[in-house]
Amino acid sequence: MGKRKIGGVIVSDLNHTNYGSCLQAYATLQIVKGFGYDLTFIKYKKQRSIWDWIKIAPGLMLSGGFELLENKRRFKSDCWKYPDYLPNQQVRRNATNFFKQKEFLPYFREYKGYKTLCEGSKEFDAIFVGSDQVWRPFGFYSNYWNLNFVDDNVPKFSYAASYGVSKIPAIQRTGTKHYLERLDMISVREVKAKEIVDSISCKKAEVVADPTMLLTSAQWLDFAKNSTKQTPPEPYIFCYFLGPRTDIRKEAYRLAKQTGLKTVIMRHMDEYVPADETLGDYAPYDINAWDFVHLLSNAAYVCTDSFHGTVFSILTHRKFVTFYRVNPKAGNSTHSRIDSLLNMFGLSERKFNGDVLAIEREIDYSKVDEIMAKYRKKSLDFFEKALKLANKN
Repeated sequence: MGKRKIGGVIVSDLNHTNYGSCLQAYATLQIVKGFGYDLTFIKYKKQRSIWDWIKIAPGLMLSGGFELLENKRRFKSDCWKYPDYLPNQQVRRNATNFFKQKEFLPYFREYKGYKTLCEGSKEFDAIFVGSDQVWRPFGFYSNYWNLNFVDDNVPKFSYAASYGVSKIPAIQRTGTKHYLERLDMISVREVKAKEIVDSISCKKAEVVADPTMLLTSAQWLDFAKNSTKQTPPEPYIFCYFLGPRTDIRKEAYRLAKQTGLKTVIMRHMDEYVPADETLGDYAPYDINAWDFVHLLSNAAYVCTDSFHGTVFSILTHRKFVTFYRVNPKAGNSTHSRIDSLLNMFGLSERKFNGDVLAIEREIDYSKVDEIMAKYRKKSLDFFEKALKLANKN
């Protein structure tokens, strides 16, 4: 008998420049292959009629559609106002696409139209939805991220799925209960997601490690050796901010001034942020996932508002501070995954508390590594058990 065929639904398409998504996709591939399975990433190209769009339009608008439209409008406006913005973003896209094409895009298979996607699911012995904010409300109506397209006879599970919000819209509760109860096994990335699953469905979710944490520190440092970029010759602060908050950038600037260190910043990651232009002695755009880990792992300090920026700071034993991406006073902040991550490793003090120089405090990484090893084993055990569902098909 040949290798069992596993289908994976993940976030990591071409032209998507988020480094965390690149790295979790790479890690997922390494783990599934390491367990001896044949993995194909399932890509869905929608072919909706006007009637299809009309039916789902109200739900889309109520679950983030207005925000998405506003983001597109702002992107077009920023491209017009800041001539260097789009060309620099294209440089970053080219770099991340190069990494993807080499490491995991050959494992992708595209299915055009929902009927084809449903039929294609029958080709697999099991299908899972992977890490990242795959269950955020806006993606609900695709019937892709929730695995509603998968044939009833094909085992299905989630690995480290995240909602990205602290609660789901009331209009999606019934549908959420339906797709959760179709899954044979459920694992999520943070405690808040487990609470959602456990409260809405008759299923129980297990909190597991993001795929990036399933590879060891040594493996990631070896991975970073693929980078062809030189780090700055002097000690530096690595800044990786996805949100637009100006105040946290001011804190990073203050840290640089008080320590005398240079800064390396990944500018305008999710949107154009004017404050990024005034921060950073080095602001490279030609950076792929290898380069990202290389730059972060060699930094004296890391300042980030990113989940994966925090994860890799821990994995590579950096001194770091994590900021909330949205000001908690705004009322719509969703920081449960950061809180869950730092609480698990006893690193809650690494959340910014008003004193940026607190970043200089030592971290007892021997204790962190002990917790990480146990968490990794527990998570790998879940992943292996879930993959074995394919053997029953």
